[in-house]
Amino acid sequence: MGSKLKILLACFACRPNSGSESGMGWNFAINVAKYHDVHVLVAHWDEESITQYIKKFPNETKNLSFHFIQDPNYLSAKKMWAPLFNFLYKPSFYFFYKKWQKRAYEYAYQLHLKEHFDIIHQVNIAGYRSPGFLWKLDAPFVIGPLGGFTQTNWKLLSGQNIRDILYIGMRNIVNAMQKRYGYAARTLSKHADTILVSDNGGALDIKKHWKRDSTIMLEVGTYSNGANRQPASRDKTQPLRICWVGHLINTKALHLLLPALKYCKHPIHLEIVGGGPQFTDWKNLAQRLQIENNVIFKGEKKHDDVLSIMSQCHLLCISSIKEGGTGTVALEALQNGLPIVCLNHCGYSTVVNENTGIKIPITNHNQIAKDFAAAFDYLYENEELRYKMALNCLKQSKIYSWDEKIKKLCSIYNQVLNK
Repeated sequence: MGSKLKILLACFACRPNSGSESGMGWNFAINVAKYHDVHVLVAHWDEESITQYIKKFPNETKNLSFHFIQDPNYLSAKKMWAPLFNFLYKPSFYFFYKKWQKRAYEYAYQLHLKEHFDIIHQVNIAGYRSPGFLWKLDAPFVIGPLGGFTQTNWKLLSGQNIRDILYIGMRNIVNAMQKRYGYAARTLSKHADTILVSDNGGALDIKKHWKRDSTIMLEVGTYSNGANRQPASRDKTQPLRICWVGHLINTKALHLLLPALKYCKHPIHLEIVGGGPQFTDWKNLAQRLQIENNVIFKGEKKHDDVLSIMSQCHLLCISSIKEGGTGTVALEALQNGLPIVCLNHCGYSTVVNENTGIKIPITNHNQIAKDFAAAFDYLYENEELRYKMALNCLKQSKIYSWDEKIKKLCSIYNQVLNK
């Protein structure tokens, strides 16, 4: 690990026992602090939950110092102009996030004069559009893991409602411009000592547009390597049980998966875990396709219940057409010995390989459904292969554990300092 360093992390979103960006920020902070002295810049609305955690677990947080940077204007403006914020969520968020970044830099400048940090690392928000200003400090600057590079394939937009088509289409166009010519691209390509990126596609974009090398590191991790788990086996006379987990919204694209069951030659049972605005529409779609006897909509479940359901299934299927990174569910599948069948894009294409699942090429809706069906039938007919994949998933989950991730990150810190 090398000598103990003094590190400043910028984690705008950071909250214990959380998922998404907040969970990412917290996990980086708490795990880096196992090896180094860590100061963390955090948005002030996470103060209460972090303070309570420190009181409850003082030994876990003894190498951590949190600095809560306020931006009271954001929450008050959001409350006052709620309808406008809901309609213009992204632009309004980034407007206030940039204000927070300026305050964070002003605070960090004074803190750096006192603490003399060895490394400055901006962890999240994990997109590349807002590089902030911490790179101006007189210390090596690391950023990432960055996500959000992946474009949604235009072929996947059919079947979406007008609002989502406009949103995703505009996002594709803006992304393409920002990756090539944006302020963030120019800043990071010039000033970042090391760029971490969450998937292979992002690494290729950075190389192509920014003329920089980057290091792939998932933004999520596991706390169990699966060594003591045993994946579910299947008697060849039983149906193949497939699990789908997610929020029931258009971009999760369950409508790409449901028609696949019409093409399957063998008994396939699909268990859908999650709730959301598309719950009724997709349940009705299953009825119109006459596959309702093979599909179970389980609704919202507690996290432990979701893991229990996953552990009893034979596959996980991911049909999302837009993801900013990898998604925790993919790593939870590996932990539970679930091979993954997914579209060949987003961060999933980085995690899934021929030993742990099947990636479906991006074509048209009808062909995607047929390819999903072919993958399910193939694994139904080859249980020995499916079970071997399940064991490989357990092995691979160890690679993505937080322990392994932070060891790699500490090595990166030392390499940056050695430069």
